[in-house]
Amino acid sequence: MLTFHGAWRITVLTRDADFEQRAVVRGPHGTRVIPGRPGATLEVDEDTWTLALEHLAWGRTWEPNARTTPGPLTDHAGLRGRLLTSSDRHFPGKPLDYANFVLRLEQPTTTLRTPRLHGTPAIPAVPATPQAIRTTSSAPTYGPSAGRPAQTPAKPAAAADGHGRPQPWG
Repeated sequence: MLTFHGAWRITVLTRDADFEQRAVVRGPHGTRVIPGRPGATLEVDEDTWTLALEHLAWGRTWEPNARTTPGPLTDHAGLRGRLLTSSDRHFPGKPLDYANFVLRLEQPTTTLRTPRLHGTPAIPAVPATPQAIRTTSSAPTYGPSAGRPAQTPAKPAAAADGHGRPQPWG
């Protein structure tokens, strides 16, 4: 079981095992499970939390993997990253460095800092999400649409339910 602090994103990269695999996060806000399916992702943001990699052997209950190896920390483009490789069980003839369950952990290393007054609690800054802003040019002073704002063509996407949510097809 490994201990982490703060915000991390966990992504399952590969699973090449006979047994089902999973990653279990335990922290003050409960237990969460990431299925051992490539592409499965979980974002965790707690002061302190643990991560355990487990397998489900045939006819048994979930058991901790025999070996979990954290790779070196890397920093690239504002993200700190680490690979975790794991082997569920040791069998005769199986290489000790064989990894049948691999996860990537990523943590943002750059955040916006906001000044604060002495004695006030720190509020972690979240990087701003890029937003698209619709702009229009002024309407022509001639023709049938003079004086009316420019209109954008309607999207042929799913119809909305009146609250901006798309409706399912069917």
